[in-house]
Amino acid sequence: MLDLEASSFGPNSYPIEAAWSDDDGEIHRCLISPEVVPSWTDWSDESEAVHGIDRGRLLRNGWDPDYVAARIEENLGGKIVYSDAPDFDGRWLQPLFAVVDRPVPFALEHIDELLIPMLRKPGELVYQAIQRIEELKAELQPKMAGRHAAGYDVGYLLALWRRARGETVKMNHGVGPLPQSSPTGTFLPIRLRGSANE
Repeated sequence: MLDLEASSFGPNSYPIEAAWSDDDGEIHRCLISPEVVPSWTDWSDESEAVHGIDRGRLLRNGWDPDYVAARIEENLGGKIVYSDAPDFDGRWLQPLFAVVDRPVPFALEHIDELLIPMLRKPGELVYQAIQRIEELKAELQPKMAGRHAAGYDVGYLLALWRRARGETVKMNHGVGPLPQSSPTGTFLPIRLRGSANE
């Protein structure tokens, strides 16, 4: 599973955050710094209001695009990867891998292509499986609590897949709640209940 956030929806947009799951279901999430790519200047305040990541935070805390591309290729290279918006995510993968002068190293497909064969019963028409998928989405989307971030979106896709397998899922997405950020954009420590520091 994979999800990206971008600087805008314009023609000069570029990826600013990537999240994906590996074979063990662990979610990896990286902010992507535009600093080393001179052409990555496009920015939309409207998009920032949706994903909540400001450009200054990317410059302070983002990884170089070549590092993020290498991590993604290491985990996903040669596989079929699923997204709920492959047209958009595929569009933003292109400039990420162009930085390292390599093609996107995997096939990107819609999550429904994975779920339909899982939920389609013998003798059923495809639309009947799609109807069941829509019911799963209606069940799980409210548990997203209005969050819009790449890590949470990948967690949602994993939850859909697990529910399609008949598993009970918890919507912590494998990453847990995101902690509060400091003024510099780094995460503040979480105090655990019952700890000596409480």
